[in-house]
Amino acid sequence: MDTGLRHLRCFLALAEEQHFTWAADRLGISQPTLSRHIQRLEAVLGRALVDRSTRHPRLTAEGQRLRADLQVLLPQLETALRPPEPPSSLRLGYAWGYPLQRSRRAQATLEERHLVLVQPVRRDDRTTGLREGCVDAALLRGTVRDPRLVTTAILREPNIAAVARTSTLAVRDRVTWRDLGRRCIIVNTVSGTLTAQDWPADATPEIGAETSNIEEYLHAVAARRGVGVLPVPVAAQHPDPDILYLPLTGAPPAVLTYAYPRTNPHPYAATFGRALRQDRPAERSAFVRSRNRRASADA
Repeated sequence: MDTGLRHLRCFLALAEEQHFTWAADRLGISQPTLSRHIQRLEAVLGRALVDRSTRHPRLTAEGQRLRADLQVLLPQLETALRPPEPPSSLRLGYAWGYPLQRSRRAQATLEERHLVLVQPVRRDDRTTGLREGCVDAALLRGTVRDPRLVTTAILREPNIAAVARTSTLAVRDRVTWRDLGRRCIIVNTVSGTLTAQDWPADATPEIGAETSNIEEYLHAVAARRGVGVLPVPVAAQHPDPDILYLPLTGAPPAVLTYAYPRTNPHPYAATFGRALRQDRPAERSAFVRSRNRRASADA
């Protein structure tokens, strides 16, 4: 016959209450159930713990010794056996624009179903601090190949051209990928993905400026240091009065990748990834046309 924690809890409650009815009420069980648990514990130990000859139960010498031990040891044992509490938050790194609709819906799912808050953390870094352990998971631009990370492509977004309003390209309705190959381009050397080698060999652009974050990137475009290329959702989050966003044809799509560590991942990293994949709202560029029309009218 084995002794379980419930037997020890029952004995300690009875020892402290010195009354079967009160102890049973405290434990939320019936008095006969409490009596059976005490009897089983006594049978396992082979000695009486409670003197039942009086109106109210009294502890025997063995019972008093066990009570003193359990008051110290039982709380420690219960703490040691308690399952670890899940973390209350998941730090989600990003750099080039936060995918608002998709991420916020996945964030709401995690918070409502699992009570885990998602904390977006911007880091201007290729993995937004994931490799350094600054975040638990990350939304990364481009295809990521790292055996230390679990990666999943979440979105393939259209790219758009960012040109200065004083640029000769500003009079066009749209530009092609090869058009940009005849120009200087802006590159983000810290967290960006595009390089001059992404264009055909016979239409390779020059580097007009190197930047390290989205703000520097847009300032360089506005100052006519070169032409920029951004995913449409990123451009939507960064309007600029001196920049015109033009539809871009023939450009490769921008890949948005979700990643988290393969070793010792956050308990809800995979769950959040599934929530991201389940939500696939259509990404449209209508905002570009309407924004440009309003900007032209204001000008």
